[in-house]
Amino acid sequence: MTEHYDQLILKSLSGTATAEEQQLLAQWIEQSPENKRILEEYRQVWGLNVSKPLPDFDSISELEKLEAKLDQEDKKIKVLSPYRSLAFKIAASITLLIVCFSLLYLAVFKPETIVKESGAEKIQFTLPDGSVVWLNEKSKITYTSDFNSERHIELSGEGFFEVTRNPDKPFVIRADKSEVKVLGTSFNVRAYEDENQDEVYVVTGKVSLADSKDQSIVLLPGEEGILDKQKNILSRNAETNPNHIAWKSKQLIFKKTSLTEVAETLEKYFQISITVKNPDLQKCRFTSSFNNPTLEEVIEAISIALNLNIVHQNKKYTFDGEGC
Repeated sequence: MTEHYDQLILKSLSGTATAEEQQLLAQWIEQSPENKRILEEYRQVWGLNVSKPLPDFDSISELEKLEAKLDQEDKKIKVLSPYRSLAFKIAASITLLIVCFSLLYLAVFKPETIVKESGAEKIQFTLPDGSVVWLNEKSKITYTSDFNSERHIELSGEGFFEVTRNPDKPFVIRADKSEVKVLGTSFNVRAYEDENQDEVYVVTGKVSLADSKDQSIVLLPGEEGILDKQKNILSRNAETNPNHIAWKSKQLIFKKTSLTEVAETLEKYFQISITVKNPDLQKCRFTSSFNNPTLEEVIEAISIALNLNIVHQNKKYTFDGEGC
């Protein structure tokens, strides 16, 4: 619509149009339903009733007042036709509706974040897909309420997982600096933030272990994958260690195990610190097994078997002796 008809409508609504201008406007209105709709929008904007004529007023002045209301910050604006102002308001309303519906959707349908934390105890629970999780002490996993749509979780600490098989939806664990991906298997993940490495031990099935640069290795049953977090290096250990999941089974098994490895196992199991003072003690081998043991029980057995002098302060232990 040209500016000429803008002015004709304004003059008609304000009662200042001549007979010739009224006739010209009437002809334009009859040309199309669209023109009739535009005239009606003008009337709605100005709050007019067709049956009630308007009193005389300065149309340009009144138009400027109306558009000034649309600019809350009193910015200098170009005077627009009422139709264009209406179009602007309609567009603004639609945008506002879209924003409102988006916020409503996020508020109502946004997946809820679920956190499972073990604290000072070991806990067991089942995920929505049927997978079973055991968490060691001071461990936590996080996942969302739409877990069945995308089987992703975050782990901090140590957990053992028996994953329900689903070839279409891999089970993914993001653990500190590493990522573990499986379809259906059982495995252990140790990923404490204050430790220098993330560890994955596979009991059944296959597990993919990847670092932050998407380098990965595939682990088979009985294999352990290790990520050195400082050097960002992945490695594989195929040696069988019966104590990888001792925290879950509550069993400690040592078969001619070096004292160094015994100390490392006890540090993880009891969350203590052990220093082997005499290097010659590293050659010593220890054989024994414990079911749901106490720290005092194990320390006493090692001390007697290897003739060690063991002292401790709080959770720091020192192993000393003549060596083997």
